[in-house]
Amino acid sequence: MKALFFILVLFLVSVFPAYAADTSQVDETRQVRIAELYSDLESYDVTLYSNQPEEDLTLEVSLVRPDRGNEEVIATQTFPTGSFPANTRVMKVGFWNIRNAERGAYTLRARLLDQKKVLSESEYDFVYGSNSASRLQVDDLVPNSEGITVALSPNQASLFDIEYMLVDGHDVLYSTKTEKGSLTSVPEAFSVSWGTLLENNKEYTGRVKIQVYSPDRGFIASAENFTAVDDAEITDIYEDETGASATVLGRSQVPFEGNLVFSAYELQENSGNGSSVFVESVREKVPVLLTDDDETVEVAWTERLTAGVYRLEIELVGNNGDVIERRETIIESDLSAPNASEAVPGSGNESSGKNDENGIPGFSVAFGVAGLAVALALFKKLH
Repeated sequence: MKALFFILVLFLVSVFPAYAADTSQVDETRQVRIAELYSDLESYDVTLYSNQPEEDLTLEVSLVRPDRGNEEVIATQTFPTGSFPANTRVMKVGFWNIRNAERGAYTLRARLLDQKKVLSESEYDFVYGSNSASRLQVDDLVPNSEGITVALSPNQASLFDIEYMLVDGHDVLYSTKTEKGSLTSVPEAFSVSWGTLLENNKEYTGRVKIQVYSPDRGFIASAENFTAVDDAEITDIYEDETGASATVLGRSQVPFEGNLVFSAYELQENSGNGSSVFVESVREKVPVLLTDDDETVEVAWTERLTAGVYRLEIELVGNNGDVIERRETIIESDLSAPNASEAVPGSGNESSGKNDENGIPGFSVAFGVAGLAVALALFKKLH
């Protein structure tokens, strides 16, 4: 019995320390940190990195200004980071609303928290209102549903990188970078299209972060809000007395799921005011379009348009039923109207003895009967 108890104690001693050592090793291998910081008095970004998937962490960001040996906390923002994958740099973006800012030195202070435990912290110092001019200047920034355009002018010949960001709240939904851009003396515009789908009637922020290579690796950032909307345009139309078609080009990363409405009106010849009479309208769904996608939609009239002049109206209708574009053109038809003598059989207007292609009405039938009678007479005479 004592031998059995001794064996049990040895088993427990050998197992539990090993289990504790494994747990400690897992904690030591977790590497989650704030990899990079940037801030000015308009916006900031914090780049996070972890060697394993993370979720339910909290980011605390403070804008601090030294004040006669003390620190003045001007603003603090705290928000969840959400989940992000392993071995991937994930950027979080925020925006300040600082009024009557004073010139001088500022510090961005960031802490990454798991519950109340500090996993990583970092600082970024910058100066607002410095007299030293940057080699580049942002003249204008226009984000929209297609993409983003930034106009830059050089104070000196410069090489630079531009990072374009589509931001929703604190999350960067899409980013892309143009490297080794250059300007010498003339302003220039730089553009990219969003590489992700947008939601109709939702507000986003377009942001650019420009890194200038010399004299030191400085940054310039600028941001503007916009509301994403579906958009498209008619680029080509065709029409005749049998039907019509229109080519539609997508101009938004909001999926376009609209319609084309083709309406024909006959113009009145004797009317001095150009009045017209409605003939027919056909509504056709446009295949789903994104930026630079195009599709041609064709429709056919129920009946061919008879001789006359018609006004063709084409309306491009958006996702919400709003008319995005309206085009008008003319259809000239020389197709004759059906003759009254060519009415449907049984109407009482058709001829009793219709002619074939080679004869006179009734002649072929009479000639056949006479020939048959002569043949019978000759047959009787011979017999």
